[in-house]
Amino acid sequence: AQRGKDFHLPEELAVMIAVRVKLPDITADFSFAEDKPSLKDLKVDEKWDALAGVEFLTQDNTVTLQGKSIILVDDKYQSGITLQFVASRLLEKGASKVFGLCAVKTWRDDDNTS
Repeated sequence: AQRGKDFHLPEELAVMIAVRVKLPDITADFSFAEDKPSLKDLKVDEKWDALAGVEFLTQDNTVTLQGKSIILVDDKYQSGITLQFVASRLLEKGASKVFGLCAVKTWRDDDNTS
């Protein structure tokens, strides 16, 4: 589970999906170098910069994303910035496609404006 959490919905969903489609779950191979900043009070253009300030790590250099399609699982979709940011980093590391799957869309969407 994620640091400080006993249960982390995206990780649980990723495991279930991996088992179901008979593909590896590589969740543990990627992480932010430190806790990512809270984005909820930032404007859209500030969110990307806040995430860019935290290094995105590959834990195991044996994992190759070259030409792979990735299902990226997130617990909630609010502005979509975190999902978009992580997808961009996975594409930079060689993934050919990244599909986003979110468990829930938040009711509020005023954070999608600048």
